[in-house]
Amino acid sequence: MIAAEADVDTIYDIVNDAASAYKGIIPADRWKEPYMLKEELVHEIEDGVSFWGYEEDGELIGVMGIQDVQDVTLVRHAYVRTEKRGRGIGSELLLWLCGITES
Repeated sequence: MIAAEADVDTIYDIVNDAASAYKGIIPADRWKEPYMLKEELVHEIEDGVSFWGYEEDGELIGVMGIQDVQDVTLVRHAYVRTEKRGRGIGSELLLWLCGITES
């Protein structure tokens, strides 16, 4: 789990970089810049979203947030740096998180 305050800045960068790939696809009434404010990210964490990451050569390049709600675990966020997309990183993160959550 990513817990260090310094990681919030990196998660923020990854979220907004990844979301930029969908500018023009996300409806205009839902799009804003930045896509997620840092305050929104901090609120998500304070509200119980746990962010997990994928590192390559010591660099965080993908994140996924999960949250337990009643008797299920929800995937709340899934982002991979734009230049690293299409390599199965999101799939690996999802499979790993499925393995650590209760069925």
